[in-house]
Amino acid sequence: MIARIVDGGNTVGLMLYLAGPGRANEHTRPHLVAGDDILMDRWGGWEELSAAQAVEMAHAVDRYMTAFGVRPMGSVRTFDRKSGRMVVVDRAPNHVWHCSLSLHPEEGPLPDEKWRAIAEDFMREMGFAGADGKACRWVAVHHGPAKNGGDHIHIAANTVCADGTKWALRGRDQIRAQRAVNMLEHKYGLRVVEAREHARGARADSAADLRGAAREGRARTDRDELEHRVRAAAVAARDEADFVLRLGEAGVRARPRFAEGRTDVVVGYSVALRTRGGGRPRWYGGGRVARDLSLSRLRSRWEDTPETAAAAVRVWRRVWGGARVEGDAARSVPRRDWLARAEALRAWDRALRGVDPLDAAALADATRDVAGLLAWAGLQRGDGRERRVLLDAARAAGRHAQTHRRAAPAAGVPAAVGAAAHVLSIAAGRSQADSLLVVDEIAGLVRSLAALYEQAHQTETARALARDTAAVFDLVRAGGAGAGGAGLEAAGLGREQARRIRRACALARGRPVGRGGAGAAGADPSGGAGPGPVVRPRRTMRA
Repeated sequence: MIARIVDGGNTVGLMLYLAGPGRANEHTRPHLVAGDDILMDRWGGWEELSAAQAVEMAHAVDRYMTAFGVRPMGSVRTFDRKSGRMVVVDRAPNHVWHCSLSLHPEEGPLPDEKWRAIAEDFMREMGFAGADGKACRWVAVHHGPAKNGGDHIHIAANTVCADGTKWALRGRDQIRAQRAVNMLEHKYGLRVVEAREHARGARADSAADLRGAAREGRARTDRDELEHRVRAAAVAARDEADFVLRLGEAGVRARPRFAEGRTDVVVGYSVALRTRGGGRPRWYGGGRVARDLSLSRLRSRWEDTPETAAAAVRVWRRVWGGARVEGDAARSVPRRDWLARAEALRAWDRALRGVDPLDAAALADATRDVAGLLAWAGLQRGDGRERRVLLDAARAAGRHAQTHRRAAPAAGVPAAVGAAAHVLSIAAGRSQADSLLVVDEIAGLVRSLAALYEQAHQTETARALARDTAAVFDLVRAGGAGAGGAGLEAAGLGREQARRIRRACALARGRPVGRGGAGAAGADPSGGAGPGPVVRPRRTMRA
């Protein structure tokens, strides 16, 4: 369940919207499902509300505010383009508290009786209802499913209480609402939003980002494209200086944020895509691109010594001065290097399966590493469809790596992951075919991650990870273990070499191997429907 809260100062306008046809005539049979006793006694029995009744209800909701002459005021905020932040520009009435409670479209509609119980419990948790003399006037309106098909209700309340005081949770309502809906999900058997329960949350594109991309005819926003490139650079970097070089290698401009009054202490950074023809770049702070890509988070995974710190400052100063810095140039990678990296990833996969699923930091770090490998694999592909499949999978995995905080001690990027990312970052030419070896192992890592989330009782996260990366397995089957047997040969490998690769891939995933290659018929046992069930043996989760 998702709770979305908005403040306002026009109760009549809100009630007319809730009881009206909607912006696209999507509202059907608006009616009350819950509210305080006085309002429910008068309007709770109506099957459909009229505009006149909506105005009457608005005045009834405002009754305590009108009787006591209390006028709550709040800040009016707007987006400042120069600073890139929301700024206060005025003060205005904000006595209206409007909250929508929305279900996932797959959950289906709830009966009014259940919505009433949910709304009453929610408002008690929020401090609007109770027998302490601090109760406020409120109503909950149901007017059909949302545009995405999800069932929902709207709650409208006035923040002036029955004793003339103001509602006490102003400013803390967002946090309290998240706790309340999590409690309601468990109490009423609703779908649990695991990201909220485990303090995760991915960054999203702003409306301005989306409009800019649409205006330029691009499917991805700058922030979305930057996430792939910065995540890839981070997983391949040995230290902070190497990270800056790899940003340049990935086509990203970077600039440091120095501590106030200093030029030898870097406290943050921002990035932008390189533009052509003198276009104006759009800059984003690392933490704005993704929570786990802030400089403090990145530093928690690199060795911190006086030498590495000094080297990082030198590179940041060069970037600050306008120099263009890049890492290793693209080159062809020998097949033996690909085989070595694939074997190293296979060994790390075995270690990954031993990670404690209750260790949130370790699980997030592993997810971030796999997302970075998927990002490099996507950036390395020349084929547009393959690139899109891998980058979409990288975004899906990276979404689960963005925890709100990381309290655990520093933990470096595993050597196997860094080495594989490095070889992906410099691969060129016919290495496209050889890289399928590494991509296949990365697909195996996704399976292991999904199994860890399942063991951690995060079933929805495990399913989402498998669903959103399913196309990667189709790509591997088509090019690395394909039914029909021509994928690797067409990609440039000899028949005997392709047969050995398929056999190694199948054995690594625990599949039976026949004379035809990976499996008796050359096909994946899952039947071609994505990653399928995890069949590798797993250790049991500690109590």
